[in-house]
Amino acid sequence: MTHLLPVDRALSVILDATPVLPAEEVRFDEAAGRFLQEELRAEHDSPAFDRATMDGYAVRAADLDRTPVTLRVLEEIPAGSDPARLHRLEAGTASRIMTGAPIPPGADAVLMVEETETTPEDSGAVRVRSAVRPGENIARRGEDLRAGDLLLSRGEFVGPGEIGVLASCGRVRVRVGGRPRVAVISTGDELVSADQVPAAGRIRNSNGPTLVALARRAGAEVTDLGMVTDSPAPLRERLRHGLESDLLITSGGVSMGTRDIVAETLESMGVAIRFAGVAIKPGKPFTFGTLGARLVFACPGNPVSSYVMFQVFARAALRKMAGCLEPGPAIVRGRLDAPVRHRPGRAGYYQARARFSGDGYAISILPTSGSADFVSCARGNSLAVVPAESASLPAGAWIDLLLLDDHADR
Repeated sequence: MTHLLPVDRALSVILDATPVLPAEEVRFDEAAGRFLQEELRAEHDSPAFDRATMDGYAVRAADLDRTPVTLRVLEEIPAGSDPARLHRLEAGTASRIMTGAPIPPGADAVLMVEETETTPEDSGAVRVRSAVRPGENIARRGEDLRAGDLLLSRGEFVGPGEIGVLASCGRVRVRVGGRPRVAVISTGDELVSADQVPAAGRIRNSNGPTLVALARRAGAEVTDLGMVTDSPAPLRERLRHGLESDLLITSGGVSMGTRDIVAETLESMGVAIRFAGVAIKPGKPFTFGTLGARLVFACPGNPVSSYVMFQVFARAALRKMAGCLEPGPAIVRGRLDAPVRHRPGRAGYYQARARFSGDGYAISILPTSGSADFVSCARGNSLAVVPAESASLPAGAWIDLLLLDDHADR
């Protein structure tokens, strides 16, 4: 009997063999979805000057000890004004100020405009109805950041917020991790393309499009090498093209049938098989190999199996290639909303829907007819992990939950 590698050990073998691609420099607005390969520190204090946090009047708080009081308005200060050109406030004066504008010299507070009223008899004055504390409604220089503070770390994912940080710092170009090149091959005599009507005994190829979409969502440049029959010569030629990429993903041809020849063909081409078989359900026949720095993920042909193998193993490898420092699956804890029966021996990765509620995630494991139930992949937003040693778990049991990268969208 083939030795089945525990999931954690299999993932460790994969990540140990996964290289980090060379970094490259791109425009900051093209860095979304990549991983930062340098740290970013603040070049100056933020705010760079004392500024108003709301529209109102810059005042001397001591002038408002007794209200109502009328103050002489010196000027209007819009955002973007030069602090060096502002008038100094003296006793009995104020300046109209807008949110984000610099505080004029002599002022120590901003009174919100709602606490003032105009004086029809004098357009150059304002009537103040309430007092204000020193420092109120003012953001002090360096309150958010000091020059030299760490803004972004190496290995961080660049999302919309990070793009905003780069823009605010004037970082027009930034170093990010390389983009992995992935090739996808679907094997099987029974396959036809999605636009064909399958003849008797044939099925449409769903694994290929699914794996291509998963790899693209993970940030890879993907080449879909289509379908190939379970025949040595065509398979070998298609694999040869696939092995030109950083990572090759195949589906089908790794079980125990007489026409399951993917692993032996890969070996004949110089691929070192690191393991063949994982103690996981679904996906037991999953096989991993390397050719130099290139990785090969040979997934079972059942749709759910190939889907789960990507989510558990291939996505982590792609994240490491791209420069992520913590590439492994995002595991959280959740509570089952119904009892679960499980055949011990292999860890179960079940399609599930998870919703955060109170003290953690509430997990609903989805009904399925097995690893060929491709529709279940479209219904879940997570994978519920049932331990290999468990035969059953009661409702309310806490288990691990692998959140899929689109869990918030489902």
